[in-house]
Amino acid sequence: MDGCGKAGRDVVATALNVNSETSSSSERDARLSAEIERRIAVTPAMLHSIDDKGRIISVSDLWLAKLGYEREEVIGRPSTDFLAPESRERAARFVLPEFFKTGRCDNVEYQMVRKDGGVIDVLLSGVLDFDPVRNAPVSLAVITDVTSLKIAERKLTESEARYRGLVEDQSEFLSLAAPDGDLIYVNPAYANLYGLTPGELIGRNIFEFIPPESRAEVREHFRFVCAVSHSVESKNQAMLPNGERRWTSWTNRALRDAQGAVTAIHSVGRDIEERVRADKLLQESESRYRFLAENTADMILLVGIDGRRSYASPACRALLGYEPEEMLQIRTKDAVHPDDAPKVLQALAAATTGASLTYRMRRKDGRYVWVETSGRLVNFSDGEPKRLVIVRNIEQRVAAEQRLKDSEARYRLLADNSTDVVLLLDLDLSRRYVSPACREIFGYEPEELLGAKTGGMAHPDDAAQVAQVLKSLLSGQADRQTVVARRRHRDGRWIWIEAKYRLLRDAETGSPIGIVGTIRDISARKAIEEQLAEAYRRLEVLAREDGLTGLANRRVFDDSLVREFRRAYRAKKSLALIMIDVDQFKPFNDQYGHPAGDECLRLISGAIKETARRPGDLATRYGGEEFAVLLPDTDESGASEVAERIRRAVADLSLQHDGVRIKCTTISAGVAAVTPQKFGGSGAAAALVDAADRALYRAKRAGRNAVIRASAEASSTKSSSAA
Repeated sequence: MDGCGKAGRDVVATALNVNSETSSSSERDARLSAEIERRIAVTPAMLHSIDDKGRIISVSDLWLAKLGYEREEVIGRPSTDFLAPESRERAARFVLPEFFKTGRCDNVEYQMVRKDGGVIDVLLSGVLDFDPVRNAPVSLAVITDVTSLKIAERKLTESEARYRGLVEDQSEFLSLAAPDGDLIYVNPAYANLYGLTPGELIGRNIFEFIPPESRAEVREHFRFVCAVSHSVESKNQAMLPNGERRWTSWTNRALRDAQGAVTAIHSVGRDIEERVRADKLLQESESRYRFLAENTADMILLVGIDGRRSYASPACRALLGYEPEEMLQIRTKDAVHPDDAPKVLQALAAATTGASLTYRMRRKDGRYVWVETSGRLVNFSDGEPKRLVIVRNIEQRVAAEQRLKDSEARYRLLADNSTDVVLLLDLDLSRRYVSPACREIFGYEPEELLGAKTGGMAHPDDAAQVAQVLKSLLSGQADRQTVVARRRHRDGRWIWIEAKYRLLRDAETGSPIGIVGTIRDISARKAIEEQLAEAYRRLEVLAREDGLTGLANRRVFDDSLVREFRRAYRAKKSLALIMIDVDQFKPFNDQYGHPAGDECLRLISGAIKETARRPGDLATRYGGEEFAVLLPDTDESGASEVAERIRRAVADLSLQHDGVRIKCTTISAGVAAVTPQKFGGSGAAAALVDAADRALYRAKRAGRNAVIRASAEASSTKSSSAA
């Protein structure tokens, strides 16, 4: 972090044209701090920066606008002051400790409190860095307002709960069972039949509740259901835990996956024990039939061929408010809503058996109630056939269907008012629906985009990627896909968008029926990402390069030494190292000053880099006036020749140094190499550095301006040539 901080100060100082000759350090830091705060303030995003005490030190204008504060009201306050209590506790307990441990956090969900008390939902991403001006760590956080998205998610959850409630509240028995009979889902009505809870039934086999003598017949029925594509009716007795048996009727249908394999059997049933008993009693005695009819919740009518009613069950009191005697005097056309009368009278005239009708009947108080009727012809002992009509109150069901329609209308309202573009595609990728947000994002009216195929507005470089995403959805390889691409605006410019697609399937067959997608303009986000990426690339270069000489730094040397050791071991090659030290450099600095010393090091670095320039060679500044040259696939003899050329190149620079005998600056070098036969142990790399370093100091003791091999005797030969 210290190295990165120093590099960051150098970059900003260069950008502001501030150097040691024109400005003091405090002036430079003040200008740097002001420039950073100005850029944060005007950036078109919600940003804030906090110090190591958690206090806000700068915020963007958009941050202030979103929360309704002035800048002087927030600077210096703890950032947690602006979080809702639950978010504040989570930040203190979990988020901040992890953030200061790892140095970053991504997409943390918070709730922030506006000055007026309102709450907004946000996603916060932050990084921890070192501030060279304050000489302390600071954080920079980017905040995205997702309040609208959270509201939509909550409304969707509420809607899903309502739909589930419709299923859970059904009086019919609903179940999903595997083809072998294992129960996957049952609604409360199904569980109540057995006096159990849904959780106690799920996982058990349906044949446990069927009398043994009926199981073979039901299994055969299941096999038939799995073999056909339509619904199949059946009835059987259910065996309750207390030993009681009850007749139930079922409408069964096989559910299949995209490959046509049966995944489950969907069943809708009713307790028909009473109906079965009624049929039996009807056959035995009219008196028993009347008893059953008068105690059912549905209204039962007996209507002759001439249209006259001969019987109305007492349920008419609760359903329509009439006494049974009054019902016998009311004509059908007078009891039906005028708008429904034609279809009802037509159905009666056709005398269709088993047909079901839904219409409105007039109550005695003048109101209308929705009913569902079914009828059948019954032959009585007197030989005159009559129509037995059962009238059921479906007011609640109609109300539920209306609520469903209202819910669908609300979803459309959400789509029409979303800031993201919502679109619906056919299987040929033609647009069936485009939300009004396309005006703001693409500059087109929704009507201009309808009917055309999607993908035509994609950038040429992104078109293949978009096409592949849509193809993977249509082929069934994926149900959801996200793509980031460029799309053309009406004015001709390209904008970055993020599109999220989801495959729609038929609820019964599972076959694809279309694609729903949402498109969001992320141009601003992409611009910020590119700026951050460029800043990261610059920091990477600064982190690996010595700022004075331009050579690789010590960190790069340490990493490369380990890597080249492994490579040499695998390839069974030699690896050589040259350690170089500038002779009498301290006296040079004392005599000519540090600026001259820096220039001296830069010139020597250039000579080293020009000499060791094979693709694999690495010249680094080891520290101070020391340099190191790593030479892969080189033995000690070859490395010694390279070192000698470097020594001569430095001598040829003729850098004046009156403090030494030969009046110019020279270098000393130690050379060491290792072969695969000498590899061994984790300290082999360190041993190579140590060997070269010891050879360097033998060169120093031998009088300097020399190259000494590690394998040579202490009385190594000093070069006879002098610069």
